[in-house]
Amino acid sequence: MHFFRRSSAWLILASMTIPLSPILAQTSGQFTLTGSFSYFYDQIQHGSTTFTAGTTEGGDVVSSGQGTLFPEGKSFLSSCVVFSEESADGLNLTAPCTFTEPKEDDGDELFAVLTRKQGDLGAANRGGGGRADLVGGTGKYANIAGQCSYDTQYLGPSTGVITRDCTWSKP
Repeated sequence: MHFFRRSSAWLILASMTIPLSPILAQTSGQFTLTGSFSYFYDQIQHGSTTFTAGTTEGGDVVSSGQGTLFPEGKSFLSSCVVFSEESADGLNLTAPCTFTEPKEDDGDELFAVLTRKQGDLGAANRGGGGRADLVGGTGKYANIAGQCSYDTQYLGPSTGVITRDCTWSKP
């Protein structure tokens, strides 16, 4: 009889807790993503405007984060396609990027679109700051949204570093 009372108590407690589990799941947070990248850019001069297209490939790590989605130390491989137009009016850069987890962490992908209106491209000890919009992904990153401020610095003819401070949410 004592066994049945104890089992009944656990069943009642479990049935009350299960509906709360979506409430307890993390649905927003902040993280800092720091990385290095190599880049290859092609440029053409079109009058007084320089058009640039190219790619970046690199590695990123969560240097500061909260919760299970972006814990400190989590790593990603990053791949971006960069498009820019630079004239006397300034820089207009757009770079859609994919951040891929290692296979042992499920290999899910996080998507972002980086934009920048200041600084320059490729010159050593130069770069600039901009904004990244988190625009979904696969697996655990599906339906994620958020924004990051970022700063890029070019180190040499084909390498750079980037730091992104982000906030995110999921429905």
